[in-house]
Amino acid sequence: MGKTVRMKIKNTLYPPFGLVQEHLEGPTAGSKAFLYYIPKGDKTGVTVVGDFRLEGADEQRTKEAILAQLQVVFEEDNSNLKKS
Repeated sequence: MGKTVRMKIKNTLYPPFGLVQEHLEGPTAGSKAFLYYIPKGDKTGVTVVGDFRLEGADEQRTKEAILAQLQVVFEEDNSNLKKS
């Protein structure tokens, strides 16, 4: 949302199924999520299920912020994959 924040996130990988994220520090501390991958031919779908918290935000604002962050991560990953 236009601000830079420092966060500490622990990722535990479970290939080829997905990964678990635990948000340890920052405005999303206490959030937990599982990202799982769904093969779709030559592409991969990603589903995110979690309990997200955002310091000082209500449920709707938290949802908007998390979806915006997931979009940024998707675009960065997609861009990097195209480079390789």
